[in-house]
Amino acid sequence: MSGLVLVTPELEALTADIRAAHDPAARYDMPPHITVLYPFIPMPKLRPEDRARLAEVVGAFPALDLSFSRLARFPQVLWLAPDPEGPVLALAKAVAAAFPDCPPYGGQFETVIPHVTLAQAPEPVLDGLEAQMRLRFSQPVRARVDAVALFATARRRWREVERFPLA
Repeated sequence: MSGLVLVTPELEALTADIRAAHDPAARYDMPPHITVLYPFIPMPKLRPEDRARLAEVVGAFPALDLSFSRLARFPQVLWLAPDPEGPVLALAKAVAAAFPDCPPYGGQFETVIPHVTLAQAPEPVLDGLEAQMRLRFSQPVRARVDAVALFATARRRWREVERFPLA
């Protein structure tokens, strides 16, 4: 299993405890991130020409200066929105278009919304977590993202395999 993400280490200190308890990806060593494309090509099938195509697409986009302060929810998911989201969405759409055999989230959702997952839990649990996170993110947290990271699972743990620089 593999995926392409924008790693946001600036969020780690404010989210680590909640993510460790309530985000399955965090329990498997995935850092705070915005998904660009998941699932991606499995590592054994990833060819040099796939890497070259990915590098070309990603390299056409400038580094991203993002801000995080807005919380939102999907059913049973609490997440943090990047601001601005437009450049993130444009990058994700371009990468998905370059790899049509890898539809975002396996084609499960019609609309892809850029976000950092904080917690997956029943709604009453999310109510309490959201209140905590609103306090922590009362001031925006800024993050500069200069690459798309390729992560893959190895022995049921996520590990970073490679980075593809943004322009």
